[in-house]
Amino acid sequence: MTLPARISLPVALRPARGALTTPRVCATPSRTLTFPAAQPHFARRFHVSTNTKQRLRLTGNQSQLTGPFNTSPTLKATENETALRKEVEDLKELVAKLQEEREQLVATKGGIPNTIEPTLGEREYISQDAPLFSDARLDAQWVKLIPAPEAEDAKLMILSRLWLRDSCNCPKCLDPDSGQKTFSTTDLPEVPATSRDNVRVRSDGSLEIIWENDPISNGESHRTVLSAGELNLLYHNNNPRIQLQPPIPRTLWDNASYADLVRSGACHIDYNDWRNNDEAFWTAFEQFTKTGLIFLKNVPQEEHSVINIANRIGPLQYTFYGWTWDVKSKPRAENVAYTNVFLGLHQDLMYHDPIPRLQLLHCLANSCEGGESLFSDGVHAALQLLNTDPEAYDILTKTDVHFGYDKGGHHYYATRKTIEADPNTGAPFITHWAPPFQTSFPAKDKNNRLRRWRDAAEKFQRLLEKEENMYEVKMKPGECVIFDNSRVLHGRREFETSTGSRWLKGTYITPQVYRAKETELVRRLNKGKPWPVDSTEERARIWQLERDMVKQRKK
Repeated sequence: MTLPARISLPVALRPARGALTTPRVCATPSRTLTFPAAQPHFARRFHVSTNTKQRLRLTGNQSQLTGPFNTSPTLKATENETALRKEVEDLKELVAKLQEEREQLVATKGGIPNTIEPTLGEREYISQDAPLFSDARLDAQWVKLIPAPEAEDAKLMILSRLWLRDSCNCPKCLDPDSGQKTFSTTDLPEVPATSRDNVRVRSDGSLEIIWENDPISNGESHRTVLSAGELNLLYHNNNPRIQLQPPIPRTLWDNASYADLVRSGACHIDYNDWRNNDEAFWTAFEQFTKTGLIFLKNVPQEEHSVINIANRIGPLQYTFYGWTWDVKSKPRAENVAYTNVFLGLHQDLMYHDPIPRLQLLHCLANSCEGGESLFSDGVHAALQLLNTDPEAYDILTKTDVHFGYDKGGHHYYATRKTIEADPNTGAPFITHWAPPFQTSFPAKDKNNRLRRWRDAAEKFQRLLEKEENMYEVKMKPGECVIFDNSRVLHGRREFETSTGSRWLKGTYITPQVYRAKETELVRRLNKGKPWPVDSTEERARIWQLERDMVKQRKK
């Protein structure tokens, strides 16, 4: 079934502001009702299909309702309005059903759960040359961009002269080699000078402004040209130019689905390919951005190998554990990870700022009995909780949990929410779970926050630790795992030190370094196309796909 990309609804009739009386419909075969001026957004023609085949035409300074009418002499216009409102409600209900069916079709392909779509290649992009604007008007401190008639979703855009001059990216203002600005914003006047004749929208939709007496140009004129696509992105993203990046759809997984990915050849790569094969590296890195978990094979049995692997992404993160650290069983360990006991699912350094985004563990030895590694997708479990117990989910997104470390002269403390949710969509995007490093709740607790959090957290923990949600693997020497510490929880089975040895070499990568590599990936995938607007609606769409996928997996 093919559904239209957009469904337009008729607008219900309503008297405009200032209407003093309700007009009556007479029994004449054709009649025109005139009432006061409509609101500005009514200044279009809408076709309203009803049993009486009426048409609502809103033009100029008056609103007209034309017949023919098959009504009694006493029938009021408000009764027609009621009928139209009823039809609108019926149509809305129909559209809601169609949209629900469409979402189900998008979330599946031939009835098979879709875990990754949509890919970046299928996303809609804003054309740099699209004629989104038809005109530009100059005010005392502002430039108003008037949407083109064919730009249905475009809105009036009001930009300050100072912002426009400061955003100029010509070679004189932005060094082509370094990409750095060549001037300070403070070098510009509060209201850069220009005139009406020097502000125009060109035929390709870009905005051109010639600044007069420009201080950056030694008092001469200066030309700024910003494409329609660039203006739209900068205006709606509200982010610095270098930070613009769309969300990459995640592949939320459980044990079975991740095992299927591994069997299909995804989520693992040879060490030499990771280091030396660009195509193979970027394919693997894209898989990692979606799953948050990937394995490298045939890694040299050398302690510095984990550094070589990490440096392919970016610089390492230094913590009080050092640039790298060893996961070995030892007496009087300063961390429970440095023992041989069972280590429950957790995320590292919840008390640290910033929390490491990536963690790498290179297996140098694992000959002892036990010691299997455990992984669980925290965002997948969070969505399961949202689907099954929204109240518990809400508690975990709003209650502060305290984490700390106070040993060996290292004093660290931080407060986190168990689940970080998008403020606009409510979608989970980060989890914070580290029971060994959780400190006490405040003693003054009139609202029973500890008890309410404890009950909700227990439900979340059960989902994290469900056998079908955990991926278990015994790592072999020469293997290295990389996982997203903001999403993927890890742990290990107890192991017997008398039967062999277990040694993992680890390191961390900061959130900023990871985002830089992720940005490079997006630019490669876009292949020079303009980036899509990273809007609330776009994130909500991706979140709904993820939520539907989790629901289908449960079935």
